[in-house]
Amino acid sequence: MPLSRRELAERAGVDLDFVDRLTELGAIGSEGDLASYGTPDLSRTRLLHAYQEAGLAPEGIIALVRSGDLSISWLETPAMTRVGHMDTTVGELCAEMDVEPALVAATYEAIGFASPAPSDAGHESDVELLSLVKKLSAVGVEERSTLRMLRVYADSVRRMTKAEVELYEAQVEKPHRRSGRSERELLDLGTRVGEEVSPALERAIVDIYRRHREHVWIEHSINHAEIAMEAAGLFERVPRPPAICFVDLTGYTRLTEEQGDEAAARLATTLATIVEDTSRRHRGQPIRWLGDGGMFHFKDPGLAVLAGLDMVGSAPLAGLPPMHIGIHTGPVIFQDGDVYGRTVNVASRIASYATAGQVVASEETVRRCSLDGVRFEAVGRVQLKGVAEPALLYLASANDR
Repeated sequence: MPLSRRELAERAGVDLDFVDRLTELGAIGSEGDLASYGTPDLSRTRLLHAYQEAGLAPEGIIALVRSGDLSISWLETPAMTRVGHMDTTVGELCAEMDVEPALVAATYEAIGFASPAPSDAGHESDVELLSLVKKLSAVGVEERSTLRMLRVYADSVRRMTKAEVELYEAQVEKPHRRSGRSERELLDLGTRVGEEVSPALERAIVDIYRRHREHVWIEHSINHAEIAMEAAGLFERVPRPPAICFVDLTGYTRLTEEQGDEAAARLATTLATIVEDTSRRHRGQPIRWLGDGGMFHFKDPGLAVLAGLDMVGSAPLAGLPPMHIGIHTGPVIFQDGDVYGRTVNVASRIASYATAGQVVASEETVRRCSLDGVRFEAVGRVQLKGVAEPALLYLASANDR
């Protein structure tokens, strides 16, 4: 659909003079009708305006494109496709949806973008975002809680996108630059790779989300079922329940911020190698890996404790920051290679309570352990987040320490 000069300026977020400037340069507009613009012109206008904001004049960029030293063909790749703007302004959208402009501003802030003015053109995704906030509000969710969830979503997606770019730069672009490829050739290469890979990446992200969502909501429903069965006196006690062990690397987020994702990734790989090897030597089974830690299943609670002590002891020798570990014993439910139930939740909360270098175990775990060379020191009853009753916890350590 053709865009007028004014529509192009509004949708690209630039003034009319900038549109005229690019038109005169021949950067945008068709040869037969310079007063009519298309979708590629919108992408080019946005990019060239971003270049100008970074101190790179459009005149210089276009000169490099014409000389063959630079390419902007990557604008047509799926990575650069965006949901467009509507003819409706943000103010009109607020009136139609019966929401306050302040909610739009807060939603934009939550997902990490500048707040639009009421006179700005509405974004097509605004309808979906605002509808989500309203639907959650209708079932009793506070607006601030919804916005907090959106911040988590946005931060996770931003980190995924950065990981995507860093992978491309390190594994694809860097070798080609070393071989002597020009900047134009590198951008053209990015276009070809983007056309092939970007759609697959988007499908993979959605599929991973759906699979995790199914598991998390199954876990949620199982928790309700366990509580209801216990209240009705129908909860079956397991004669020899397994132990769930959560392992976390202390300060992983801070390390990522200070040393970068590449350094953090190396630490995570080292952690995975040590922890998985240690757990298997003690007949444990890795269940879920989380980058900076993981969840493990042990048929014998005593072996879970021994594995935990070995893990925290091996971290400094491998140049890793300290680990902290939580262990709980009780019934679990297996499905699709994952483990669910309150036992999992409690073990996770115990790990969150543990501090650097600690192995903290629940009373149920200690009662089922018969270990030589290990002592348990009572920490006391601790109110764990999301757990109704305070839990009696113990700090495990080797006798020779």
